Amino acid sequence: MTVNELARAAGVDPGKVRYYARRGLLPARREPGNGYRSFETTALARLRFITGGRALGFSLKELGRSLAQADAGRSPCPQVRALLDERIAAVAAQRRALEREEARLNAIVAQWAAVPDGVPDEQRLCPLIEVARNA
Repeated sequence: MTVNELARAAGVDPGKVRYYARRGLLPARREPGNGYRSFETTALARLRFITGGRALGFSLKELGRSLAQADAGRSPCPQVRALLDERIAAVAAQRRALEREEARLNAIVAQWAAVPDGVPDEQRLCPLIEVARNA
């Protein structure tokens, strides 16, 4: 299978196929004569695994470790489950951080309600920013 055939079958850009091949995630051989990459039919399953994992937020390094498990004849599923659990925890931590930031910004907006708009002078351009900086 050529790069373009594999890309078309998986519904991805050929550049991704080339990139994943360069990273060693999609084994390819070079065709004698023209030097084009050629992929076994199993490359399609690997490519779908990679694109599915990327859609879940997994890094290529993480996916590479899972592919190594499969290459060794072991199920990558336990590792994939653990990765997803880690991803869920990371997303929850991001959500909490965003909620704290939202609360901080809402507090600043509430403070701004009592601050009149100012005209720029030599000391400051906008008093609102000073209130926010001190919050």
